[in-house]
Amino acid sequence: METSESKIKGMENQLRKTGMPLEIRISSLLDQNWKRVQNQDTYFDDKMDTLREIDICASISPKRIKNVELEANLVIECKQSEKLDWVFFTRPFVFKPESIAGQYSDEVQMAARNRAREEIMSLILENLPLHYKKAQDIAVTFKVLSGGQNKNEIGTKIKQLEDVIFEAREQVKSYVNLTIDQDIDDRVATLPYTIELYFPCIVFRGTEGAGLYQAQVVNDEIRIQETDHVILSSLYKSKYSTYEKNILIDVVTEDYFSKVHEKQIIQDIENIEVAINANSDKISSRIEEILGFLDSVGKERV
Repeated sequence: METSESKIKGMENQLRKTGMPLEIRISSLLDQNWKRVQNQDTYFDDKMDTLREIDICASISPKRIKNVELEANLVIECKQSEKLDWVFFTRPFVFKPESIAGQYSDEVQMAARNRAREEIMSLILENLPLHYKKAQDIAVTFKVLSGGQNKNEIGTKIKQLEDVIFEAREQVKSYVNLTIDQDIDDRVATLPYTIELYFPCIVFRGTEGAGLYQAQVVNDEIRIQETDHVILSSLYKSKYSTYEKNILIDVVTEDYFSKVHEKQIIQDIENIEVAINANSDKISSRIEEILGFLDSVGKERV
């Protein structure tokens, strides 16, 4: 008969192979600096007509800056890879405000029911030193490799893990998209004017030699190097925009997240606060002008 101690050891070994301990470590780390940390945050996916979950959603807000309220959120999926390497193919990148147009909304977008209106955030982001601007390359696709092991032995695991990366990417995208759309559905133009900003992230932990890599294609050569941070670019279509919105997803190792990345996000938020404060009069004037126009159009239709 199996002893209680051996049974517990077996359970511990099974749990180590899941991403749950990683999720608990990351969320516990966030408790130190973030106002609200939610594990397994549930949201309704109206496209799939089902409930879905995001591993972690943390908020450091809302913060009032003059007559603007900033709501900044960190959205995280935690994934673990055993033996298999994650390889992201990158292309040259120059940051523009529209590079993260799918990650924010403001009161003008909410009132106009149109997420294509980006002028307020473009004003704020124009000269802002966000961490995204430091990237010279951006990931556009990915592959899971066996790191020289016998591919026949783990071929099915490779396909499963590629599905996991795809699902993690889609999970953070759908969470951000549906949350912003819900805000647009529910919000009305009231003071203080609100800006919502999301920082999506996938935290990677490799075991038994698994690593995170960046690959570049130069003519006929493929150059691969190990990395602890890569930014994955993706698109999605919102029901409140006339074209696809771009989103940047940080893919980071657990060690890099705890030592560097969380601090980068907090610094980004502080820089955004400074920019909002510096442009407060322009923001207020433009918002009131647009909302006044929308109000007059609405009255003409009555």
